[in-house]
Amino acid sequence: MNEYHDEHGTHPLGGPVPPGSSAHRELLIVIVRALELPAPATQKDELTYLRLSRDRARCVLRACKTALGRDNDTLDIMATVASLREQLADYPADTYDHHPMGS
Repeated sequence: MNEYHDEHGTHPLGGPVPPGSSAHRELLIVIVRALELPAPATQKDELTYLRLSRDRARCVLRACKTALGRDNDTLDIMATVASLREQLADYPADTYDHHPMGS
């Protein structure tokens, strides 16, 4: 699979840095999207929301540690971006009902 889907659309998993961006910017974009979850609609959805937030935060923490442990090479950072995107695909934000007013 060469792409992933989230609430922001369809994105490539890896490859070159998009024009007008940088590898670090792409990493930050994925981190923000990973941590930015819609608020749960009900108390019943709260537990799912919290577990999803925890699991996504763990993925982000691993990606940050990986990026910090590398030489800041563009290809290495983009590999980290691709890996984080793949991991986040396992934790979609559509597993609970969202509050209609957003987060």
